[in-house]
Amino acid sequence: MLMKKNIIFLLVLTFFIIGLNAQVDSLIIQESDLGLCTYDGKIVTSSSSISGWTGPGFIDAESGIGVAISWEIFVQNEGDYLLTWRYAFGGTSTNLRDSKLLVDGNIAVDTVYFPYTGSWSAWREIEPVQVHLTEGDHKIRLVSVRTSGLANIDYIKIYGNSVTAYECTPQYTLSVESNDSVRGTVLYSPVQDLYDKGTVITLHASANPGYFFQSWLGEEPSSDSIFSFPIKCNVHAIARFLPNSILSKIDTTIIGYATVQDDNGTPFLMTGGAEGDTVQATTLTELKTYLGSSTPYVVKFSGKLIDSAEIAVKSDKTLLGVGEIAHLQGIELSVNQARNVIIRNIAISHVHPKDAVEINGGSRNIVIDHCEFFSDREHGTDYYDGLLDIKNQSSFITVSRCAFHDHYKTILISSGDEQYGDTVIRVTFHHNYFFNCESRLPSIRFGKAHIFNNYYKNCNTAVNTRMGACVRVEKNYFDNVNTAVMSEYSTVSGQVQMIDNYFGTSNYITEPVCELSVPYQYLNYVNQVENLPLIVPGQVLITGVGSYKQSQPYEFSIEQNYPNPFNPSTIICYSLPRRANVSIKVYNALGREVTTVLNEIQNEGIHQVEFRAGNLSSGTYFIVIKANNQSIAKKAVLVR
Repeated sequence: MLMKKNIIFLLVLTFFIIGLNAQVDSLIIQESDLGLCTYDGKIVTSSSSISGWTGPGFIDAESGIGVAISWEIFVQNEGDYLLTWRYAFGGTSTNLRDSKLLVDGNIAVDTVYFPYTGSWSAWREIEPVQVHLTEGDHKIRLVSVRTSGLANIDYIKIYGNSVTAYECTPQYTLSVESNDSVRGTVLYSPVQDLYDKGTVITLHASANPGYFFQSWLGEEPSSDSIFSFPIKCNVHAIARFLPNSILSKIDTTIIGYATVQDDNGTPFLMTGGAEGDTVQATTLTELKTYLGSSTPYVVKFSGKLIDSAEIAVKSDKTLLGVGEIAHLQGIELSVNQARNVIIRNIAISHVHPKDAVEINGGSRNIVIDHCEFFSDREHGTDYYDGLLDIKNQSSFITVSRCAFHDHYKTILISSGDEQYGDTVIRVTFHHNYFFNCESRLPSIRFGKAHIFNNYYKNCNTAVNTRMGACVRVEKNYFDNVNTAVMSEYSTVSGQVQMIDNYFGTSNYITEPVCELSVPYQYLNYVNQVENLPLIVPGQVLITGVGSYKQSQPYEFSIEQNYPNPFNPSTIICYSLPRRANVSIKVYNALGREVTTVLNEIQNEGIHQVEFRAGNLSSGTYFIVIKANNQSIAKKAVLVR
C-alpha cells in the first residue's frame, strides 16, 4: 500500500513538471524565514523529549478548532502549485489532526490529511495538495478542524516555478460574544473574516435592565463598555454582564492578582459561585457533583473525608468550609481550565502521590483563602508531591491567610525550565503562615509574584526565584529560616525586588534586581513587619490536626484593623495574655460612643472580630478595646 502511494505521488509530481515544461523550483519556509506570518502556539527551539526537526525549530500549535498557521508567498506565473508540510503527530492515533487549507481567505482544500506518524519525533511530509494560484502574492492558511488542533509543523514546501516568500501582513481572527445573551448585547466593527494587523476594532456592550457590564474578557480586556484597540493577535472578546444583586455578595477583602486581568489592572470581579445556589456537601460524591458542574455553586462543606480521589473544580465555584472541621485527607483539588474560583476555610492534608491543590491548564482568577495545607516529614523528601502547584500558564491568583506546614516541597509555580509560556503567571501571596517546611515557599519560574506580609518560621529555604521570574518580596518576617530568598537549581537565575523585610539570621540574595509594579491596591492591608508573628497565626486556619500548637501571647495588644479605610466591614485583631473581660466600643470623631462591638469574657490567645458599620456615615472613628485594667485605641476610617 505504501509503495502504491509513493508511485502515485511520483506520477503526480512528474506530470506536474511536464505540464510546466520547465525545471520545478521548490520553496521551503522555516520558522525564522520571511513568509511565515502568524501561528497559534509557540516555536520550540529546544526540547528534551522531541528531536528530528530541521531548521531552527518547529511550531507547536495550540489545541482547538480554528487554530491556524499562515504564510505568504509570491508567484510570478499563474498556474497549479503543489503544497506539502513536514510534520510530526504523536500521542494517540485516534486524536486526529486534520485541517483545511485557505488561500486568500477562501477554502482551497476542504480536508488536508496529516496521518499519525507514531511519535512527536517521527517527521514526514504529507502527500502534496494542489492549488491554482494567479500571478501575485497569496496568503496560505492552514486551519485545524478538530479539537486536537494541528500537528507539529516543521516547515511548508511549495513546488512551482518562480515562487518566493513574501513579506506578509499578519492576519488575525476576531470573535465577540456576551457571557449571557439575556443579560446584554454586543456589537463590533468592522465585521470581516480576517483582520490585517493594526486594524482598529471597536467593541460595544450594552447591559439589559437588572444587569451591569463588568468588563471585556479575553486577549484585550477592558472595563469600558465601548472600547477600541488595534488588533495584534487572534481575539476572543467576551462581554461579562452580572446581575445587580451580585454586588451585595462580593467579598471586598479579596485583593491581589486575582482581582485583575492584566498588568494594566483591568478589574475582574471575583464572584466565585455567588450567582448560583448555595448547597451543602458532606460526601465525596456530592463534592464531585457540585464542584464539577458547569453551573455556579457556593458549596458548603463540613466534616472529614479520607480518600485518594481527585475532585475537579470547574469555573464559577466557591468551596467554603463550615462547622468545626472541613478536612480533606488524601484528596486532591484539581482546578483545570477554570476561572473565577474561590476556595476558603478548607484543610487538605496527606495527599499522595498528587498535589493537595493543582491549578493547571491556563486557569485564571483563582482565590485560595484561610486554608490549611500539610502532610508530615516522616516519609522523606519525595514521598509527597506539592501542597500547591500553579502551572501551564495559569495566572492571576491570590493565596491569602493560609497555613502551609510540615512538608518538604511545598509550592511549585511553573513545572519546568522549558515552560516558557509560564511568563504569563501572576500570583499574590499575603498573610500566609509557613512553618516546619523544607523548601519552595514558593519556587517560581518565569512569572511574576508579589509576596508580602507572610510569616516564615522554622524552615530551611523559602523563596526561590528562577528562569527570569520577578518576585517582589515585601515586608515579610523570616524567623529561623536558613535561606530566605535565593535563585538556585535552574539554568537561568530569577530576579528579586526586596522591600523592608525582617530576615533575622537568614541568608538571602538582593540581585539580580527587577522592579514589579503591581496593578492593584493593597497598601491598606499591609501590616508592620514586627507585628506579623502576632497577626498572621491568628488569621490563618489551624485545625489542630497538624503538628502545630499556638503559642500564648505575652502581652495585651491590638493590631490596626484591616482593611482600613473600610466599607462596609473591617476586622479587629487583638491578643490576650490571660483570660479577661473584653470590651470593644467604637467612638466618632466627637468622642461619642456609636456602637459596642463586643462585651464578653475571653480566654488567653489571639482573637479577631468583625466590625460592621451598618448605617454609620463616612468619617473617622476610634476603636477602643479594654481588657481588665488596660485600654488601647486605634483609628479607623469608613468610606462610603
